[in-house]
Amino acid sequence: MFKVFATDVIVSKGYANQSAVRFSEDGKIVRFRIGKKVYDKNAENNQRWINFAVKGIGPVVERIKKMRLKEGSFIHITGRLDEETWVADQTTGATKS
Repeated sequence: MFKVFATDVIVSKGYANQSAVRFSEDGKIVRFRIGKKVYDKNAENNQRWINFAVKGIGPVVERIKKMRLKEGSFIHITGRLDEETWVADQTTGATKS
């Protein structure tokens, strides 16, 4: 795990018309995605997006509720970078991370 500081990132649009910032039913977990456009000489127009999923647990959830984040909000965020792996297809046993 790495400590990460992301500056001038934006809250990405939610998938399939879902809210960009989603809270669990019990209000103890928050999930959203952040993105930043970066220079890449090999990409079209020399730019591409880097996106990360963010999951907040505990006291940080209340702070995010008070911030009223929405799609397109610019934020600075400090967190821990962890990679999660899960079984994506029960029949084949294929995993994603």
